[in-house]
Amino acid sequence: MANAYLYLAAAIVFEVLGTITMKYSVGFTKVLPVILTIVCHGICFVALAVALKSLPISIVYAIWAGVGTAMMALVGLWMFNEPLPIQKVLATSLIILGVVMLNFSETKPVEQIAKVDNVKVLHPEKPATSEVREVVSERNSG
Repeated sequence: MANAYLYLAAAIVFEVLGTITMKYSVGFTKVLPVILTIVCHGICFVALAVALKSLPISIVYAIWAGVGTAMMALVGLWMFNEPLPIQKVLATSLIILGVVMLNFSETKPVEQIAKVDNVKVLHPEKPATSEVREVVSERNSG
């Protein structure tokens, strides 16, 4: 599980790097930044997919999006001289708070594929009852 968080951290770092290089691509008109953008986002999504093998998607996506957003706000301030008004600070803080709350809400996962009511199991070694034959013929007729 600890490795999954390392892959998630790598996904965040490469997503941020990919977004920075996308800014430098000037609308995908500069070749090297375009290549770096594609490579960084490719690595990001591979790392994200590996993290999803062990961690719940709601947690992974919240952390990935929330931390990435916070990091890009800081990168925008530091590298691109973007303003950082109080609204952006508050909004980013709320995103981070939401991620923290999601992590604390994590309970032991229960495997559930779907809820199914009124299931009848057919056994090949036992002959089907008339009720089962009726259900099957209804389904096959329509």
